[in-house]
Amino acid sequence: MIVTNHAMENRSGPIAHSSSMQQFVRFARMAGIALETILDREMLDILRSSERSEVVPAQAMVDIMQLCSIVARRPDLGIAFAAWCNLRGYGPLSLLWDHCPTVQESVRISGRFLHLESEALGSSMSEEGDEIALQQYIAIPARFGGSQYLESTLTLQMRTIQLILGEDWHPLRMEFNHPGPASLKFHRGVFRCPVIFGADRSALVLSRADMRRPSPNGNARMLAFLERKLANEARNIDDDIAAQVERIVSADLPGGHATLERTASLLATSPRTLQRRLGDVGESFAAILDRVRRRTADEYFATERKPNLSELAHRLGYAEASAASRFLRTTLRTGSRALARQAFSRTSVRTD
Repeated sequence: MIVTNHAMENRSGPIAHSSSMQQFVRFARMAGIALETILDREMLDILRSSERSEVVPAQAMVDIMQLCSIVARRPDLGIAFAAWCNLRGYGPLSLLWDHCPTVQESVRISGRFLHLESEALGSSMSEEGDEIALQQYIAIPARFGGSQYLESTLTLQMRTIQLILGEDWHPLRMEFNHPGPASLKFHRGVFRCPVIFGADRSALVLSRADMRRPSPNGNARMLAFLERKLANEARNIDDDIAAQVERIVSADLPGGHATLERTASLLATSPRTLQRRLGDVGESFAAILDRVRRRTADEYFATERKPNLSELAHRLGYAEASAASRFLRTTLRTGSRALARQAFSRTSVRTD
């Protein structure tokens, strides 16, 4: 599928701004990654279309980055790309980062307009005492897993915060909900903080004080002007209630926090009204919850070397491993061992 310049009006699925893909192609050439031998014809067509189209399919960047990491045996590919790329060479959201007076404003702006950059990614923020966790998650199906894309986007988040707080700033820690590489040397060199793999989430953790510390380069007036421009652009994109609910459920699923009541509260409405609005577009909260659980299970088995039902249960929002097992049997019609074998066969085909 090639997305044309009219994709905003006639799109057939989630989209992303093409600038990220254009940068990745340049990075791959520089890093000696042979895209023509790694990617199939459809992916190569999308790469070529990114040179003339403003948008591409959202899942393309996730799949291409993950596949290149697997075949090129580069477990550091995501953060290497994000550390190399031009922060100001992304889509419309990148125009605002320089002008944010605080990290808090940067997080607010990014949360509001992240879908203009990519509908593959979702974000949420949680407060934990003196710490703030800026969480990111894959909001669409990923054929080979989304670990490299998440490592890339969280590295970009760190770099945008450094625009505000200075190059010497680094997070309290980085957390990733996928297994880590054999060596963490490169990751620690980039983040310069503790790096935790196999966590319940993928998040950048910083102090509450850093969220509010003013930037000497912030420009609130220019930020307000650019925000109005982005708001006008956002109105032209069909972001229906189902998409909003799916992003919230994806963020709240681990630990069992994705409930109709909580989701309705975050959308400033009642559970009954939310169900009615979903019904109007042929959706339901239960159907969205089931869809996100399916995607979470696929992602888990695509990235986890030694699947554990208790860990999977937590990520699916269940209190017991037996509930996760029932979900796999009743919804996916198979068990954890079979899913692990299927995930392995999907990735090994590309590495043979």
